[in-house]
Amino acid sequence: MNESELIEIIYGSIEVGMVIKKPNQDSVILNITENGNIYYRIGESNRKAVTKNELSKTYKLLSEGALSSSHLYEIVTTAKPCNATTIKWLLKHSGLARENDNGELVKLRW
Repeated sequence: MNESELIEIIYGSIEVGMVIKKPNQDSVILNITENGNIYYRIGESNRKAVTKNELSKTYKLLSEGALSSSHLYEIVTTAKPCNATTIKWLLKHSGLARENDNGELVKLRW
């Protein structure tokens, strides 16, 4: 599987209004823009976006092996820690990855 296929599968598995199950608080997908940003809301008013660039970096690391939480935090930076759990959910929801016993994401279907 190449990067664009992974991203296409992620976009195809989500829709506006879908609830993102997170450990501390659920989020809701608000919009998926032409440039590939996936906007979501945490709580009532906190709006965030997972970018296509973040998904590209995720693909590169996951294709090399297991993806740990620290890898995800490197991708999204400390300014956007919620994006790490959102990316994790996107990969698991779309059937592209699962969590192993160590809490790392490992690829599926590719």
